[in-house]
Amino acid sequence: MSSLTIPTATLPSNQSYSSHAQALRNDLISYVEGLAQQGDYLKIPLGFGLKAYFVNDAEAVQEILLKQAKKVEKPGNVKRVAKGVFGENLFTSDGELWQQLRSTLQPAFQAKRLNAQVEMMVDTTESAIASWKIGQVVDLSAAMMDLTLGITTQALFGQDLRHTPAADSLLSFLDLFSELISSFPIPLWIPTPKHLAIKHHFRVMNSYFRTWVAERKRSSQDGDDVLSMLVQAQQADASGRLSDQQICNEVSNLFAAGYEVVAHTLAFSCYLLTQYPDVEARLREELDRVLGDPSKTAARSGRPITAADLPQLSYLERVIKESMRLLPVTTVLSRQVIEEIQLPGGYTLPKGSLVLISPWTLQRRSDYFPDPLQFNPDRFQNPDNIPKFAYLPFSAGPRVCIGNLLAMMQMKVNLAILLQQYRFSIAPNYQFKPIYRFNTRPQGGLPVVIEERSRQGATTIN
Repeated sequence: MSSLTIPTATLPSNQSYSSHAQALRNDLISYVEGLAQQGDYLKIPLGFGLKAYFVNDAEAVQEILLKQAKKVEKPGNVKRVAKGVFGENLFTSDGELWQQLRSTLQPAFQAKRLNAQVEMMVDTTESAIASWKIGQVVDLSAAMMDLTLGITTQALFGQDLRHTPAADSLLSFLDLFSELISSFPIPLWIPTPKHLAIKHHFRVMNSYFRTWVAERKRSSQDGDDVLSMLVQAQQADASGRLSDQQICNEVSNLFAAGYEVVAHTLAFSCYLLTQYPDVEARLREELDRVLGDPSKTAARSGRPITAADLPQLSYLERVIKESMRLLPVTTVLSRQVIEEIQLPGGYTLPKGSLVLISPWTLQRRSDYFPDPLQFNPDRFQNPDNIPKFAYLPFSAGPRVCIGNLLAMMQMKVNLAILLQQYRFSIAPNYQFKPIYRFNTRPQGGLPVVIEERSRQGATTIN
């Protein structure tokens, strides 16, 4: 079968970067937007002997992530860094080992188990925002990072680690890991200051994890946190694959994978609601209908949200999905081709090449999402209208994010409580700009003014 030659991408004439590698590393969002303007299939001249390709077509993405998923793996440099830091885990493994780990971990993320976390999420959220004052300026990005840290550590480890030495090591480790995986790869055995620091923080984290695993084994009570569930799974694991160290590797990887994504998505969702008051008003109406209208009670807000309420809050779910479409925290997915792939249209991805798939550009294609720069949650009212694999907030295919249900549950709970109690307006002189730093986030944080929610029912922001 003959194949077409994929055209080579060029840098715009006004591009300040001299090479594709430099542009990709320093301004990823602008770079992938520039690629998308040139075509759906592009060869990227990164240099260093690398064969890299940009694919921005939903049908081709389905081939790569689903139909021919066995022909791709996580990129070698990413796996080397992650494995050198975390050890072998679900993120770094492939083939039979990945299947074993996935099947062992999956029960911890079933909906019935996750529902037990909702009350904790409610309590943590209400406590975190109880001290906010009307008229106060809050960096919502930082606030959501702190809130998510509390919820994520409780969901994973059964305890709120905010403002503890364990959390300090977790966050320092995550910052260093983000820098390492985003920079030019230097072998971890070279004792650079960053390499020594990240290994130190991982050792500290690991000592905490091992202590907690030992405590779970001694306890006669079954906890709802993921760590407890993995200890329970270890007892039923006939393969011996799920050792104490493997449990430590997995929970550290799960924390790194989910913590920032949820926090930044919440910040983006709140920002978009300040820009679209009609969407905000409609969402408040749904919350009042399901959870109680504060204008008809003496309470400041309706009753606390429960797991049973979540299926009734369909517009809330659509708001979050549309936020993840328009401002995806995961800007690029990358895969290494281990066996040649034939794509629709006659294109070929050669063995050994690197493939970049950008949810940022794919989810902004006007043929997939009409008026793509408009925030319109009703796009998701009929999911059949959205082409398969055109929407990738949690990746797709066999390696779809294992914690996607937990992330969606938390975001629904958090956003519902925030809107039940307050309104937000953007602080004066703030200019919103998304920026990529391992994940996409608001540049300079997201300062908002805390406002009283009207007792007259749903309101809009002028």
